[in-house]
Formats: sequence, C-alpha cells, structure tokens
Amino acid sequence: MLYEYYEEFEIDESFIAVIREIGGEDAVSIAILLAENPEMTDEAIAEKTGIKLNNVRKVLYTLFDNQLVSYRRIRDRSTGWFVYLWRLNRDNIESLVNLKKQLVLEKLRQRLEYERNHMFFYCPNDNVRLTFEEAVEYSFKCPICSKPLQPYDNVSIVDFLEERVKKLEEDLSKSKG
Repeated sequence: MLYEYYEEFEIDESFIAVIREIGGEDAVSIAILLAENPEMTDEAIAEKTGIKLNNVRKVLYTLFDNQLVSYRRIRDRSTGWFVYLWRLNRDNIESLVNLKKQLVLEKLRQRLEYERNHMFFYCPNDNVRLTFEEAVEYSFKCPICSKPLQPYDNVSIVDFLEERVKKLEEDLSKSKG
C-alpha cells in the first residue's frame, strides 16, 4: 500500500475514512497516489499501486461519480487513442469530509442527549445495561440471570461524548473559517 505518502502530503484521517467508505482500500491507495501526483493515467496508477487495471478503472469511476476525482482527456499522437489524465478534486473531498463529519456530529449529539436524559441500571454478571424504564419492567432484576440490577453511572460516557462533540464542532468551524 502507499500509506508512506499519508503524512508526507498531509492527508488527514477524515480524508482516508471517506475514500475508504466510498471505494475501499484500493481507492485509498489510488487517492494517496493522486495526492502526490497532480495527474496520472489509469495505466500509470495500476503500475505504481500494483492494482489490476480494470480495478483501477472501477475505483476511478466510483470516485468520479462522487466528484472526488476528475480527468482531462488528450489524444495520443502516436496511436490516435484518447488518454485520460486523472487528478484529485481536493475541494470536493473537503466538502464531502465535512458532510460526513456533520452527520457523525448529529449522531453524537443524539446519543449525548439520550445518555443525559436517562438513568441506567446494569448487571455486573452479564454486562446488561437497561434504562430506568426497562429496569422497572424487569422489577430491577437482570433479564438473563435474575440477579438485582445496580445503578450505572454513565458520567464517563457523557464526558467522552461531550469531548467528541466539541472536537467535531471545532473541526467543522475551522473548515468553514
């Protein structure tokens, strides 16, 4: 893989995660290679990455459909065939990364709200965690082993979620500003 380019070209984890989600590991290798090289042919990409040419083309079309790469078409004077030079669309990647971050932020906010608004009980034997309402339904006994449930302090979960929400909000405000 071409992960040695990762730090050298300041490609962040969000970029890698979005590319991986869209096109898999081959897409990550191709995107990192395109980050290093302003324009490359699909043949050159296949040669440098070791990925089969047909797979390179499939990944490039997938990335193109998501507006993460674009191409410039030129005619090879010796053969008369068209040659496609592929390049990364960094601006589109940034907006897609921000969109994904926004979606994650919303999920984290919802979970944080849920954790803040519920009281929990758990069974230390079976690692079962129930809301107060669920615990009432089971008469405060574990649904698996029937032992008494104990109060569960979710402060560490709330703290973790608050920290993640704050970090994502900061990341998103930096990218807008």
